[in-house]
Amino acid sequence: MSARLAAVALALGLAACTAGPAPITATPAPTHEAGALNVTALLDLSGDRTPNGGSQRDALQLWLDQQGTRTPQVRVRFVDVAGSEARTILELKRAATEGRADAVIVGVPVDYDAAFARIVELAGLPVLFTLPIPDPATFAGGRWAFALAPTPAQLAKAAVDDATRRGVLVPSLIVSDESGPAVAERVALQAELAKRGLGVPLAKVTAADVAPRLAGPLMAARSVFFAGAVPAYTAAARPAIGSPSGPLLYFSYLVEPAALGELREAAALATWPGSRRTLAPPPDAPPARAAFVRGYADRYGPPGTHAAVAYDALSMLSGFAGTGVDAAVIRNTLEAAPFAGVATTFTFAPARHAGFATGDLVYLRWTAQRSFPMLAPDPRLEHQPGFTP
Repeated sequence: MSARLAAVALALGLAACTAGPAPITATPAPTHEAGALNVTALLDLSGDRTPNGGSQRDALQLWLDQQGTRTPQVRVRFVDVAGSEARTILELKRAATEGRADAVIVGVPVDYDAAFARIVELAGLPVLFTLPIPDPATFAGGRWAFALAPTPAQLAKAAVDDATRRGVLVPSLIVSDESGPAVAERVALQAELAKRGLGVPLAKVTAADVAPRLAGPLMAARSVFFAGAVPAYTAAARPAIGSPSGPLLYFSYLVEPAALGELREAAALATWPGSRRTLAPPPDAPPARAAFVRGYADRYGPPGTHAAVAYDALSMLSGFAGTGVDAAVIRNTLEAAPFAGVATTFTFAPARHAGFATGDLVYLRWTAQRSFPMLAPDPRLEHQPGFTP
């Protein structure tokens, strides 16, 4: 995978010397006004890659609107990379040069390996990733990248722990379409299971054959782990509601919760990982959390963890507006102290750039009214299809 990414980067470099770049939807590049903090947000606002970046864009816009006319300003340039890995790399490079960005928020799935780490290192400015990547500090030059979402390894451990607690880990099944994000999740799951001496069958599927491939296993499995956020998974999983085993359906962190409505009755069996802090806030919730959850819900509906983490990314960068500090100082300051955000309290250090507090990582499911997600119930206490061991 590193060779492929390096080839993409090289091709982009050559193309820049011989032809103009392909048109990319973006807000105008900001001028660098004194005291302003310029942030570029790379999102999938079109294309077929999931999750769509709309919820993150909405969260970033909510943050900007809540700040009103505060000075110094935080200015955000939204760039649609349209599901393209090549555009993601190109726009990251452009943000560091033509875009005059002070920091970049990457809200798309990326294959974060040594080659991608090198691209971030060469950009030489803080890059905040709002979707899962490995801890960047494990790569050379990884101090410029900050992983705000749980890592694939953390998510795999949470999934296996949850299934073990619920008594549904065996027999189980891993389903993967072997796309880039799915491979990362599948490998992490298999590694976590191997630590526990378990080997779980793997179904490698395509959008065309996932339904027939799952028809038999859904009747016998106690749990099914879906790697990656693949729209075809939901329709294929519907027959689980009629299964004698009532399997618990573990969906990816990348899934858009609203899409699980396509499960229909089988939505009662579905669960996905997210932040406990995105749940409906209690009366004594911290003001910042309440302002985000209620403000987002009033505009767009229940907020998900993707939106909350994007909101936090801009919040943690905003403190540098007006300071006149350089990129290295921003990086060093983010490493120096915890940041209490909406989704979690992020903690970074020079040797650790995965900041999500796993104590805030929980499994969620929809309420019957789908007004807000709720914690997945303990099957030992709630007797309903799919949750009774």
